[in-house]
Amino acid sequence: MAWMVKYQRIGNFLRHIVAVVGGGVSFLGRTRIIVGIGIVAITLLAFTLFVETDQPGVFSFPRNLGSNVSAQSAIADSSLVHGFAGDTVYFVQCNGKSIRVEIRVARFANTSTRRKMLLLLPGWNFADTQWCTRTRVCDEARNRGYDVMLVEMGKSVYMDSLYPQMRADYRLHPTRTWLWDSVLKPLQKRGYFTDRGIPEDSVGTFDGHVYYRSLKLPVPTFVMGLSTGARGALLLALEHPEAFQGCAGLSGDYNPLLMKNDNLMINCLGKFDEVPWRWKGKNNIEMRIYALKVPLFLAHGTDDKVVPWQQTESLFKAMESSVNFQKRASTFQKEHTDVGFIRTLFLKGAGHNYSFWNEAGLKSLDYFDDLQSSD
Repeated sequence: MAWMVKYQRIGNFLRHIVAVVGGGVSFLGRTRIIVGIGIVAITLLAFTLFVETDQPGVFSFPRNLGSNVSAQSAIADSSLVHGFAGDTVYFVQCNGKSIRVEIRVARFANTSTRRKMLLLLPGWNFADTQWCTRTRVCDEARNRGYDVMLVEMGKSVYMDSLYPQMRADYRLHPTRTWLWDSVLKPLQKRGYFTDRGIPEDSVGTFDGHVYYRSLKLPVPTFVMGLSTGARGALLLALEHPEAFQGCAGLSGDYNPLLMKNDNLMINCLGKFDEVPWRWKGKNNIEMRIYALKVPLFLAHGTDDKVVPWQQTESLFKAMESSVNFQKRASTFQKEHTDVGFIRTLFLKGAGHNYSFWNEAGLKSLDYFDDLQSSD
């Protein structure tokens, strides 16, 4: 090894010096010289050990010694292909900003528990982590075998794109298109947000189902949102039905036409009189309900002063009047007799707050569990 060669050279050099100065010098003088040479030798050996080098086989300290860079930042490698091994935080670029994404892994009661994923979407300007700090939904989901995913959406209203009339500061925050393309879709290679699993992992088909070597892919994935996050959850489920097995919307606004004077909608879409088609387009869930294919849990408090409970009521009535939706619900009911395609909760006296979202969120988890047990 190279470091042994260095030590041999240093030793030979020191022995040569001792031999040269050995003659004609008093005993005390020789002692002082030898002590001095010893100090020099120790210094040289220490320098050899600690020197930073890129040569293979040579001992060196890592270049980032003393830094607090976490191994979590290396999320892009392939070591987590079959799921996240532990709680993970990473960042994804959006409009020049780093958006925080967090995965809190499930607490498995036993090895037979199947891994699942729950995406929790925050409301407008709410911290994504409040799902975990102000409700029991996050912890309860993890106890039931869900990996919980949190995304820092800021002041997003989950639009499909940024419009010219959108207020300047709103344009700095993520759209649902970015959320899907940059955060969720890349996780398909690990079995999340897909109904196909990892293609190279498949073994074959039996009774109409594809089986995988890992026996755990694809990962059943669900989405739940509160307030504006509820409209984000339904829009993701509507536009990417292959990604989700269930969806829950709590206190959501689904039809901008019912709130034409709402400043949040005006600042995102533009005034209704100026761009009426945009209020009736891709961001209007009620007018697209015919295309919704994912089982749904809807909840609203009847004393909500921020988003009127009529938003959820109107959406439910639109489902009842949609021929396509009713056909889909009827087919689902035949295959899953113990659970409906849609479940609703209208809680009398409840407001637009975490007390309600905690209760409704836990009932959403019950619905998701029922969906899986009926498969």
